[in-house]
Amino acid sequence: MDPGNILPLVEEALVAASRADLVPELRRVVEAARAGEAHRQTMADVTRALLGSEKTYRLIFSHELDPMSLCDPATGALLDVNDAWVALYGYTREEALGGMKVTDVSAEPEATKAAVSHGGGGASRAEVRWHRAKDGTVFPVELTCGRLTLEGREASYAVMRDITQRDRAQRALERSEASFRALIESMPDGVIVHRHGQLVYLSPSMRNMLGYALDEDIRGMPAIELVHPDDRPKVIARVQELLAHGTSAPLVEERLLRKDGTSLIAEIAGHNTVFDGERSVLAIARDVSGRKEIEAQLMMADRLASLGRLSASIGHELNNPLGYILGNMELLERELARDDVPGDVAARLGPHVKMVKEGATRMRDIVHDLKTLARGEGDQTVVTDLAHILDVCVNMAEHELRSRARVVKDYGEHVFVRGTEARLGQLFLNILLNAAQATPEGDRERHEVRVAIRSLDEHFIEVRISDTGVGVPPENKDRVFEPFFTTKEGVGTGLGLSISHRIVTSVGGTISVEPRPGGGSVFRVVLPSAVAHSQTSRDVQAQD
Repeated sequence: MDPGNILPLVEEALVAASRADLVPELRRVVEAARAGEAHRQTMADVTRALLGSEKTYRLIFSHELDPMSLCDPATGALLDVNDAWVALYGYTREEALGGMKVTDVSAEPEATKAAVSHGGGGASRAEVRWHRAKDGTVFPVELTCGRLTLEGREASYAVMRDITQRDRAQRALERSEASFRALIESMPDGVIVHRHGQLVYLSPSMRNMLGYALDEDIRGMPAIELVHPDDRPKVIARVQELLAHGTSAPLVEERLLRKDGTSLIAEIAGHNTVFDGERSVLAIARDVSGRKEIEAQLMMADRLASLGRLSASIGHELNNPLGYILGNMELLERELARDDVPGDVAARLGPHVKMVKEGATRMRDIVHDLKTLARGEGDQTVVTDLAHILDVCVNMAEHELRSRARVVKDYGEHVFVRGTEARLGQLFLNILLNAAQATPEGDRERHEVRVAIRSLDEHFIEVRISDTGVGVPPENKDRVFEPFFTTKEGVGTGLGLSISHRIVTSVGGTISVEPRPGGGSVFRVVLPSAVAHSQTSRDVQAQD
């Protein structure tokens, strides 16, 4: 909703209160708010240019709700349009890109031509322009335009917003306050009105956004309770400044609280207004949580791609020394197997040589896995001894665990799962290292890390890795498997448990975490049994 929509109502109230001298200043404030709204509308375009990726550009361009176009600044020829543009102007995408120019959809072609040829590098907001659809309909649009570079080519972009409905709404508001109320109750953006710190009105969209029923009485409720506790100080300061200076509060992002206690991110602009005959504060809010999530996913994808390239480079450097280690371990194994080597020496050194060889082999496989991760290559799964993998992982994590906790193994029956030793080893090593880092050093006898295996049924096997460390706070329980999420400042990248989650789900298993009675955490990893898989394969072959 344009901040100027309430201007006629406020002007009428000022005149009625014999304060017509404030009307010019009020108009200046509303114009400034309009400029702020236009600036917000260009942010998606600026974000797209900064991302600089054809893939992410295409995703954002195609999902933008406002009509968008790219054109050649020299000729005005259309280079690309999104689906919203096609819907607004009535041309097909093929027609648009088949030789049309930006002037073909303008009812003011000369003004449009001048704007394209003289456009600068930064985003700018043009005055209201008149455009023409394919069927001849002429309508007003708000236009934000600028230039950007895509794959080394300069292009002009434009974001159009059809303001036909808004103009009609403005005329309706000028007729009566009843029309104003009808408008804000039908608009998709939420509206909050509060007075002296207490709520007096929530629009239906705002109630839906925050989880309040349409018939729920909110009058008198402290308005600040709708704001996330961490954002309340700055919101209070903004409202105080708005009331003290009579100016509009600029568009900012704030976190609001739903009725159920969850939060959302909203873009909010605040304005002084007269509501039900009394001076009040009106806030217009738009839920941008979905957009923020998409932006975060795009940035995450780019970051993971960069990490994959870095891992491939590091893996290349590690392969040579790993080759030296494996070659020498194999030579040492052969030397220990010679008849002239004392039996007690071979018995004492043999297990250590085997352990080093297994660790180096798994490191080599993990390096290869990291190098191929970005390409999506998958290793063929095989029947794997679960207890053996856990033993190797416990041994590899010993340097982190030895000063923190005792390791207790409770393997029970001998079981097998399907997977690759490298991936499963990476999975359990990540969990063991997480358990070690969650356990304070210096009191090894009091703390323990327990590794247990049990069969849930003939189809699934469960591995429980529990610790007596600091545990996972309840509010972080559902986030520990998110990429880059970590509560350990300066330790790790926050990718370990995320990678573990991907490994488990890739073989048809599940992973979860829960509090341990008495303190600490319990990680539950459920994997398909290799025996069940083999039986299923035999049944399928028998049917064939």
